[in-house]
Amino acid sequence: MGRRISRVIATIPSAECVIGHHGLLNASSSVEANITTLTVNPQDPASLRQALDGVFAVVNAIGTIPAHDYTVAETCAGLSINYIDLAQVRAYVEGISRLNRRALQKNCQIVSGASVVPAVSAALIDMLTHEFDRISEIHVSFSPGYMLPGGEATLRTVLTTAGSSFRLKENGRWRYAYGWSESEKVIYPKPVGKRRVYLSDVPDLDLFPPRYGAQTVSFRTGLGLNFFNRGLFLLARMRRWGWIQNLPWWAPGLIATGRLFRNIGSTAGGMRVLVRGRRDGEELEHTVFLIARDSNGLEISCSPAVALIRRWVNHGVPDFGAVPCVGLLSWDEIKAEMLDHDIVLVRQ
Repeated sequence: MGRRISRVIATIPSAECVIGHHGLLNASSSVEANITTLTVNPQDPASLRQALDGVFAVVNAIGTIPAHDYTVAETCAGLSINYIDLAQVRAYVEGISRLNRRALQKNCQIVSGASVVPAVSAALIDMLTHEFDRISEIHVSFSPGYMLPGGEATLRTVLTTAGSSFRLKENGRWRYAYGWSESEKVIYPKPVGKRRVYLSDVPDLDLFPPRYGAQTVSFRTGLGLNFFNRGLFLLARMRRWGWIQNLPWWAPGLIATGRLFRNIGSTAGGMRVLVRGRRDGEELEHTVFLIARDSNGLEISCSPAVALIRRWVNHGVPDFGAVPCVGLLSWDEIKAEMLDHDIVLVRQ
């Protein structure tokens, strides 16, 4: 995702893109010739401060960020540098508000979760809110193309929550569930088709009940190949039983196995947002799908970060503070970053 975002930023006439990498970039990682690269240690504030000299904004695409490691975001806030990350870890995205006072003092904006969740899911829900007087249920599912959702860092995010306990709101009450459990079948428009998805722990589960007044909020995800879904379900069970302690350690092996089935999995992926509620006393249900064909699913994940950078570069930073990426972008702004890719919106 970092490479994709870099390519787009490099095309903005008034922006210069610099990639900070924690190791040497190899040939397969190189991007456009007009992008500068430098080496930086994201866990070392001194290294960060040196690399960030003169920088306007940072997009942190490092992958799985530890739940309480705000080193990059905190350094940016201290240097009055605007910051965006693609984090999907629930505790991390919610905890970004701890930097709010510093960001306000330093006149910068610190944004977490500028990815599928909670940014895209919230934008799609916002698009539907005018259809309801009151929203009662929100159900989101995401099933990326191919077998595995991107690279090792993204898979580690999935493995971090699989088999772990988390809470979600159901019928107005909080209950506990386990990651990668309670599966459902979702029928996406073609070419995605029927996919099995599993409960996942994401920031939406805490952010959406107060924002929309919903009494039930769920998020499910699934991989494009059922073989891997069932395998991950088994690994999640083994973690619950205490047979496996460090599930993310399996990420490299799962990716290597996935390459063996390269020609079996579908490259198409999709996202579904289903909202239930009432209008004029009548029960209503509206559903919207994002369908990505030909390996374009990662563009859905990248679009909020690119949309924010484009807005900041072209129009300035309108507000300061540290917040999750909810309500910051309209659907039209996110959609504009998908127009050059084979991604379609379907409403039902």
